[in-house]
Amino acid sequence: MEQQARKSPAFALWAALFGAGAMVTGAVFAGWLNYGSAIVLAYMENGLPNCF
Repeated sequence: MEQQARKSPAFALWAALFGAGAMVTGAVFAGWLNYGSAIVLAYMENGLPNCF
């Protein structure tokens, strides 16, 4: 039982980090859905796709 108690804070930390990463990823995806076309048009106007 003592070993399980030691692993619990580490699991909570990893769960919190995973949750924070999932929220950031979701926010980035939502921003891309809202502003994706404007971002692509800005790239096209500035000639950045020519670099690829």
